[in-house]
Amino acid sequence: MTPKQQRLIDDPAVWDALVTAQPAAAPCQLSAWARLKEAYGYRSLRLALEREAGPPVLGQVLIRRIVPLGGDWLYCPYGPLLEPDDAAGLQAWVRALLATPSARRAAVLTLEPRLAPGAPAIRVLVEGSAFRPARQSIQPRGTFLLDLRPAVEELRAGMERRTRYNVGLAERRGVEVRLQNDAAGVDVFCDLLEETAERQRFLAHDRKYYHRVWRAFGSDGADILLAYFDGEPVAGVFLLYAGSNAYYVYGASSHRHAKQKGTQYVQWKAVQRARERGAESYDFWGAPVEPTKNHPLWGVYKFKKGFGGEHTVFCGPQERALTLWGGLAWRHGLPLARRLRNLLVRGRTADVLD
Repeated sequence: MTPKQQRLIDDPAVWDALVTAQPAAAPCQLSAWARLKEAYGYRSLRLALEREAGPPVLGQVLIRRIVPLGGDWLYCPYGPLLEPDDAAGLQAWVRALLATPSARRAAVLTLEPRLAPGAPAIRVLVEGSAFRPARQSIQPRGTFLLDLRPAVEELRAGMERRTRYNVGLAERRGVEVRLQNDAAGVDVFCDLLEETAERQRFLAHDRKYYHRVWRAFGSDGADILLAYFDGEPVAGVFLLYAGSNAYYVYGASSHRHAKQKGTQYVQWKAVQRARERGAESYDFWGAPVEPTKNHPLWGVYKFKKGFGGEHTVFCGPQERALTLWGGLAWRHGLPLARRLRNLLVRGRTADVLD
């Protein structure tokens, strides 16, 4: 396989057309994600490796200056996008990236392809390119993937019995789900999320962040669905789309009227909405890698499992130190800071999805 062309792509529309054509397209590889992250000090670089035959290797890299590292952090969230066995393509893409001026100012490079841990491309990356698995995840490694191509009746029949019962219960009791794709919908969702974060002791972004997500993706790339009972909002789902994939990126719920099962019902309606929009896969965006009954997110695991998707685990972030000091600071300083943060917020040092 000989590379045909490697190029940096500045035009967001050109880039998004390439990304959305890929089976593993993810929201954080779209230009909307880069626009969102600009407000938090990130720049972006989009590198495409195209060949005479076969799919390209595509990676949007976020760049942020981190003073303790003495350089920049290069981060490719859920990327680059490539075939699992395309080891040569991944190596060529990494070489092209490291030849850019941005890489020469960097201290650490983190890649996060959505590939299985044993994929040939990952094996070659770790064995021959000075990469090694990161100590902690950034985007979720574990998730549930639901195939949306079957008929709606088949999808409903594929749910676990308890989930299917709860969806029917919500329907019978009059839970209403509304599509609220506007700023007011974001505010209702954030009200629910603030209650959820306080109840479950996890870190959520501030309200401004979710408004920025909405503005970046808009109704062409996102959906907000909210469940109501007796006129009160009780649960919400914030979906993002990339190519043929729908992603349940953010969710929220209230304890009010919990017995009416609005959380299950709004999720089922979100699955239907994604299918209506042409999505072929529904990604539940986050589940424990090794779920056990003692895991703090066992309830989340059971909830998502109930919709019939396949529990899937990706290889997770792979890191390469580009300077000696940057690598040491990143490898040891960052995990310590995250463990301290987790201890203060959750009372445990591990990340919530580990």
